Amino acid sequence: MEKDKKPIYYALLGVIPYAGSSVASFSISEYLKDFFETLRYIPFTVGLSLLSSFLLTYYYFRSFLIEALAIVSVTPILIAYLNTRKFEALSVNVNEYYIEIIFKVPLKALGFESPTELFDYVYTKALKRIKPPYLFKLKALNNCGNLRVTVREGEGYIILRKRCGDTSVEIKIYKDKDADLKVVMSY
Repeated sequence: MEKDKKPIYYALLGVIPYAGSSVASFSISEYLKDFFETLRYIPFTVGLSLLSSFLLTYYYFRSFLIEALAIVSVTPILIAYLNTRKFEALSVNVNEYYIEIIFKVPLKALGFESPTELFDYVYTKALKRIKPPYLFKLKALNNCGNLRVTVREGEGYIILRKRCGDTSVEIKIYKDKDADLKVVMSY
């Protein structure tokens, strides 16, 4: 898997004084669709924006220096958080026999060399969102079972399945770069 350079290009928008960090934060979070992945690029963006905003504010608006720098520093984190909230789609269905967790995982346009690598990427992205008590049972799933791959060309998706005892994980990856993770486990 090669490194994606698009978020770095979006982070360079931070050079624009005042609004650069907010625009870059929105663009990166819209592209990555994940708050924690977006946070990796925020310090670089904020640093560029603080430098350009400081220079402009110092020479023309000295009385608003602290306010401008505070807004430039805080706004990108809020924008990234609020923008990525719309991509979170986690639902837990409880039945008398089993628990079903369905999670829509947004994928970036990345090239994966093997289905196992793709499964691990989607699986770790989903583990960031799932909370205890389900989290501990799902972490154990990484060490057992073989990955089964089924291609559905007519419907336009690939199914990746892994089973460990009474827990099974099924990931459907669609052509439009989204994935549905479905976990079924008994009580």
